Amino acid sequence: MLGRTNTFLAVVRMPARIVRMISRDPRGFFMLLRMAFWVATLSLMVKVLPLPTAFRIITPRVKSEAPDHPQAIQDKLAGLIDRLLALDLFVFTPTCWKRAAILHRYLALNGIPNRVIFGVRNAQEKLLEGHAWLEANNEPILEKIAPQYTKIYAFE
Repeated sequence: MLGRTNTFLAVVRMPARIVRMISRDPRGFFMLLRMAFWVATLSLMVKVLPLPTAFRIITPRVKSEAPDHPQAIQDKLAGLIDRLLALDLFVFTPTCWKRAAILHRYLALNGIPNRVIFGVRNAQEKLLEGHAWLEANNEPILEKIAPQYTKIYAFE
């Protein structure tokens, strides 16, 4: 019952949050809307297409030149997608592969080369645990803790 109450409260508070964000950061709000579109699109595509195909579809063909302040752009984009996925409603769930795919798209659009990495590691009781993250220059980016996984697939 508590989960339903938290979800209800999140939905009730959403209009006020939207108004605050529009007034504080209109460009960020519209970027968030664009990201929401791609999260929803990707979530539907992976139901009917292989993951690499879905990733190819959302990856931009034309990439911009490198920006003057790439770290600021990376941090802004990561903050926006994390905020969106933290909603934990419908397709907007804090899932690492969705985060990596959407960030991959928007970093590329901003001229920041990166690739999506999928990895696995042994978890407790002989279970495998997986994770997806971004790398640039063979180093993890936009991760709080460096991933300790065996790389099994990379998407550029």
